[in-house]
Formats: sequence, structure tokens, C-alpha cells
Amino acid sequence: MNVSIVIQAGGQSSRMGEDKGLVELCGKPMIQNIIDRLHPFADELIITTNRPGKYKQFGLKMFEDIYKDYGALAGLHTALSCASNEMVFVIACDLPFVNTNLFRFMKNMFEAKPVDLVIPRTEKGFEPFYAFYKRNNCLPLVTDAIESGKRRLISWIENAMVHPINEDQLREFDPNLDSFVNINTPEDLEIAQNNCIQV
Repeated sequence: MNVSIVIQAGGQSSRMGEDKGLVELCGKPMIQNIIDRLHPFADELIITTNRPGKYKQFGLKMFEDIYKDYGALAGLHTALSCASNEMVFVIACDLPFVNTNLFRFMKNMFEAKPVDLVIPRTEKGFEPFYAFYKRNNCLPLVTDAIESGKRRLISWIENAMVHPINEDQLREFDPNLDSFVNINTPEDLEIAQNNCIQV
């Protein structure tokens, strides 16, 4: 089954002080780390951003949010709307240590089960920006949530067929859960720089 991979780079980056996807990590822009790891698996690779001029350098398809100033749920809506394939993997640009073995496991799970969504669930909760979505089933649910005035990123998933990947399963492929190291601040970035060699 073909997969569209959509990297979300639409956030405000207010805590970082500059565009998160473009800050240097491991000797290259943070988003490039994700592109390099996932490009071999992608039938289609897309960046969603409200600052397309800044991301033009990566030579990928780019789309701006359809629902402006609506936050993360609008970003997910855009990701599902712009993808050409029924299987869509959505990842945030500030999760640079994506684990390709975990990605493959989740993709296989998505293809093997009659589900709308394969999503990791850590002790912090669901990880909707590191998940596989069935486009034609999830997009109407996300659209309805927005049209109903909901803003919570997972407000709609109770109406979907969800297959969560629990933390024990995640650790089989990613023992330290590096995939979910979220880089929001300069301090986070400094710590992440030290992990570049190990990860």
C-alpha cells in the first residue's frame, strides 16, 4: 500500500524563538533529519507549513493550512486533505529522531488490521503527530470536529477505529523512546545535540 508522509511544520515555534523545523540539529536543519530517515519509505513526501518560502529549499510539495489560525487540529486536517494516498503518516517537524524500525512496524500493523488509525500511546498519552491515518475515514471526522468548534487534537478519535501501540511495544523497537523526544525550546535543542551520535 502506498504511503504519503506529511511533515507538520505549521506551529508558531514561540518557545524556540525561531522556526523549529529550520534550527540546526546534527549538522543540518531539524526537518532534514526526518526527511533523510523517511524519504526511502515515502511514495509521496509533503511539508505542511504556513511559511512556504522558508521551506522551499527542501524541494518538496508544500501546503498551507486550510483553516487558518486554528492550531494543531487544522494542521492534521491539512495533512489529510493534501495527501494523495489512502495511507498517511503524519509527523511533527520537532520529532527528529524518528525510528525507522518502529515506522515499519506501525505501517505493517496499519496494513494488516481493519483500522482507521495506528497511533502510539506513551505514559504522556496519544502521539497523533507520529501516527498512521486512513485518509478517507479520518478526514471527515477531523473536518466535523473543526466545524463543531473543537480544538483538541484527538477530540474526534472516539468515532474512529483506533489501534493504539502501547509503550511496551514501542520500546521493543525504540528502547529509549527517542522517537518521541519533542524539541520545543533552546534547552531541548542543546540536549538533543548531545544525542545526535547515539541515536
